[in-house]
Amino acid sequence: MNVRQLFSFLPVLLLALTAAGGLSSCGDNAITRATREHQDQYAVIDDDTIQSYLKKNNYTTYTRTDDGVYIVPLVKGSGLAATTGKQVRVKYVGRVLSANPDYTYLGSGPLPGNVFDNSTENHTACGCAVFTVGTGLVAGFSEGLTYMRQGDRSLLLIPSRLAYGPTGSVSGSAYSIYPDSSLLFDVEVLEVSN
Repeated sequence: MNVRQLFSFLPVLLLALTAAGGLSSCGDNAITRATREHQDQYAVIDDDTIQSYLKKNNYTTYTRTDDGVYIVPLVKGSGLAATTGKQVRVKYVGRVLSANPDYTYLGSGPLPGNVFDNSTENHTACGCAVFTVGTGLVAGFSEGLTYMRQGDRSLLLIPSRLAYGPTGSVSGSAYSIYPDSSLLFDVEVLEVSN
C-alpha cells in the first residue's frame, strides 16, 4: 500500500474509531477537528461539482436547500406535496455525480456518470418504488422529495455528506458507492398518499 492509499483511508478510519470510542478523550478533539475539516472540504468540493454540472448542462432554474441539495424542476405537477411521513411512489435513476479519486483506484464502485440504482430494476409492473419520505432513505433524497409534489419530475443533486458520506456504501467486500461521492437522481413522483 502506498502513502496515498494509506492517507485515503484516514477519514474513514478516524470516523470508525470515533464511533467505536476507540481513542482516548485526549485525542477526541483532534478526531473531531479532522472530521470537521474533511466535511468542510467536501462541502466546497461537492458544491463546486454541482454548480459546474448545472452550468455545463444549462440549468438556470433550480432551488438550493439550506443543506446544499439542489432541485432542478423538469416537469411541474399539481398533486399533493411529498411532505415528511407521506408515502410516495416514484420512478428514479440514480447516478454518481462525482467520486473521491483516492478510492476509485479500487475499481469496485461506479464512476461519475454511471447509474448505481434504478427503480425499473426492482421488477415491479410500474418500474417504480414506494418510500416513506424521511424514513430509510439517503438524507438528501428525502430532503429533495419534500420540495416535490405528485406529478413533478426533478433532478436532485445531492452532496456527499447527505448521501453516503465519507464511508461510502459497501456491498459484500466492494464499494457500491465510493466514499465522498455526490449523487444525481432523476425522480418522478407518481403518487403521494398518507
